[in-house]
Amino acid sequence: MRVSLEQIDVPAALRTAPWEAARKALLAAGPLSSALYVGATDVVAAARWEHYRRTRRMVSELFAVGSPARPVLHDLMKAYTALTVVFGAGVWASARRRRALRASGALLIAYGLSNVVAGRFPLDLQNEASVPGHIAATTVQLVLMLAAMGCAAAGFHGRLRAYCLASLAVSVAMGMVAFAAAPHGPHLLLGVGERISIGAFLLWVAVLALALWRAPDEAPRAGQGMMRSAR
Repeated sequence: MRVSLEQIDVPAALRTAPWEAARKALLAAGPLSSALYVGATDVVAAARWEHYRRTRRMVSELFAVGSPARPVLHDLMKAYTALTVVFGAGVWASARRRRALRASGALLIAYGLSNVVAGRFPLDLQNEASVPGHIAATTVQLVLMLAAMGCAAAGFHGRLRAYCLASLAVSVAMGMVAFAAAPHGPHLLLGVGERISIGAFLLWVAVLALALWRAPDEAPRAGQGMMRSAR
């Protein structure tokens, strides 16, 4: 009897203890990447800049040419990039037959790799000509981040989908607030707005990892169950 490839549930065949351990290890990189980003920027790097105010200045300024924080961020962001790519692979591995989640994983991998390109277009604190290139590179990253969140929302149901969409909305809205405030220089709406926008994405990464930690087929039901128990 012939068996076509379409008739074989390859993910089910791979659902062994070593496969599950590897999948969960990949997913663990998600929360680690978020924690590393916050620690690297607003804890380690910001402390290197005496007059830097987190509530009024952009995160991008920490990476800028001429910033006293730039040297320490160089290696930390390499680690963040690697963890993000690994997490994207974990989402891909957890997607099974859900194409939307597979797309989300691919977009997360692309976002992680885009950090390498974006690193070639930093702000220069002494050269305004660096701004257009930096904005273009940052825009590409933002599109990849938001697309990954949107695809993940399409891969779930119920309250977990609602959470993904809410995170996407908050990230977009606060990003627009920060962008509108940027031309006015250091400003409360700039520093706080950008951090809320980035934070919504970083928290979403951690929540997505936790949702997929269990068998991916159970993730939507598990998410709904947790929400019901919290009522």
